[in-house]
Amino acid sequence: MPPIRSLREGPTLEAVRDAVRAEFGAGARIVSAERVTSPGIGGMFRRSHVEAVVEVPDPLDPPTARVAIADGPVVRVGIAALLADAEAAEARIAAGDGTATTRADAFASVLDGFAADGITTGDPRPDRAVADAGRVDGGGSRLQDGTELPGGAVPVAAPVTDVPVVTALPPVPSVPPVPTALPVQALPVPAVLPLPAVLAADGDLVLLVGRPTDVDAAAGVFAGRYGLRPTDAADRRSGILARADGVRNGHALLGVAAWDDAATTEGLAADQVWVVVDVGRKPEDTRSMVAAVAARTTVAGVVAIGAGETATPESVHLMGVPVLSLG
Repeated sequence: MPPIRSLREGPTLEAVRDAVRAEFGAGARIVSAERVTSPGIGGMFRRSHVEAVVEVPDPLDPPTARVAIADGPVVRVGIAALLADAEAAEARIAAGDGTATTRADAFASVLDGFAADGITTGDPRPDRAVADAGRVDGGGSRLQDGTELPGGAVPVAAPVTDVPVVTALPPVPSVPPVPTALPVQALPVPAVLPLPAVLAADGDLVLLVGRPTDVDAAAGVFAGRYGLRPTDAADRRSGILARADGVRNGHALLGVAAWDDAATTEGLAADQVWVVVDVGRKPEDTRSMVAAVAARTTVAGVVAIGAGETATPESVHLMGVPVLSLG
């Protein structure tokens, strides 16, 4: 049969162990223990004890290896060590927070409260003055009592002088309002030049030049908007053949080149040249690129892209050339 467990308590773990050994013999053992503290009232009447769970083997079970409860371990381990640490910590707290030294005064204060409420009629506390024991306090302050000073003099309160009452505050000097925002300097409004028509007759060759990434971004939109057919012509001979094919089939052509590819620009001899610029780039860099292309061929205008990615898309008009915006 399984062993029998029961709960025992005592002031210390040693007392519980002695009681268990006396009641159940050496075969019993303590399987767990816990120190329980009753807080009392305001720190007074606090009480602590140990509650332990005791396991007693069934008397009908065959004898097995058992651990006898010794009188006292040489070195505390396990539960005994934990309870010993708890007792030491509790003793340190009681000594550090002044509980042991203030309990008598706290109890005396409680009794004074009972006397003030008429619960007890005991003698007044010995540390209170005898003259105060039979005196009934009036409604005023004790500082106004007629206590005699040496020589029979009676203190007299100083007369209260009139205190001036402030009925109005001095005017507050006016402070000029602080501007909530700095003035913004107005930028010059660039002149918008008239935009030439994009050539779209049969056999016309229109060339877009610029940075390769900008040209690739604009070529598809530009060709679709103006009905141009892309061509990969890159020299004079291929340009002539592309024009002839455009006249025969009834469409205009769109070629592309990098802005610094002078051989392609001069070899194609396009009917119209547009420079693709990203308006988000620095105006100085854009102006230098357009000037380099204009030095080799006639520029009809610039094709502006990236207007939705900058706060000043109108700055492209400061170059003084017509601007065709693709958004």
